[in-house]
Amino acid sequence: MSKCFICEGDISAQFTWTTLFSNETDVTCADCEEKFELITGDTCPKCSRPQSDATVCADCRKWELDEQYKETLHRNISVFAYNDFMKEVLAQYKFRGDVALAKVFRKQWIAAFRHHFLEKDLLLVPIPLGKDRLYERGYNQTLVLTEMLPCAIADILTKNETVKQSKKSRHERLRTENSFEVKQPPPEKRIVLIDDIYTTGTTIRMAAKRLKEAGATEISSFTLVRS
Repeated sequence: MSKCFICEGDISAQFTWTTLFSNETDVTCADCEEKFELITGDTCPKCSRPQSDATVCADCRKWELDEQYKETLHRNISVFAYNDFMKEVLAQYKFRGDVALAKVFRKQWIAAFRHHFLEKDLLLVPIPLGKDRLYERGYNQTLVLTEMLPCAIADILTKNETVKQSKKSRHERLRTENSFEVKQPPPEKRIVLIDDIYTTGTTIRMAAKRLKEAGATEISSFTLVRS
């Protein structure tokens, strides 16, 4: 009997046709699995914000009125809502060095990607960490998520960051000089930026802006969580 990666409780073996013919095994117990909240129902078509209808939300309308960032991002797709349980699990994954926790997202993460990104000829670009942040954590949590997906990966972005973006307001982020740089021109493919969480959309759009300036045409993003 295996242990849940989150609560360390026992996982009862459940054999189905799917488990019989695949190498996938459960890494979370049923109780923990139920606490994750998949994004379903009506959402903003631009950013995946859950809402009462499928119209473009006020934040995305503001982005499209911004002369600097309008039309930089085609759309964002997120998989999970940022409830209290996800907040704790994501903090453990990102900030407490538990890289193995990425496995608890794998099944839904890959399924959502295949559902929303049907094209085969895509290029995945993970959002990088700054050197200091990478040294602190020991790994880039976004790159780990990216490597689970069935598409080519291009590590063509770098980040020079001294202050955490999560500590800034949206207004402060927009006033900050863009910390991303492109190491080499992107190939002529549709690009999907990968990140762990979409909050205000600033990080994604800063990265998309740099890629557009380097010659990219259409850029979307795929994020684990929508806060």
